[in-house]
Amino acid sequence: MNNRSELLISEIRKMPEVIRLKELESYIDNNEEIKKLFIELKQKQQQLINAKHYNQINQCSIYTDEYNMIMEKLLNFPFVEEYFELVDFINTFLTNMCKNIENALDYAVNK
Repeated sequence: MNNRSELLISEIRKMPEVIRLKELESYIDNNEEIKKLFIELKQKQQQLINAKHYNQINQCSIYTDEYNMIMEKLLNFPFVEEYFELVDFINTFLTNMCKNIENALDYAVNK
């Protein structure tokens, strides 16, 4: 990696949202009940994707209900909603940053 990339990564790591996300991830990783629910949520999400892929409409409905029940349990923990919001914020931020870099490179190449 070059110095600019390292500087950018360093600045992103210093963002309050990233710092808070890491704190929440640490808490989640150390809480067996929450960790178990996240694993179940990911498994249910994968089952739902597979059912959609194979047009299993009834199974999709069942998996959607089960997914929503697990999500509801997760959201009973006060910080989990904050965790999801931060993940969404950071993903959007990084996506926009990538688009901006791509646009700048495209402009520089086609100038």
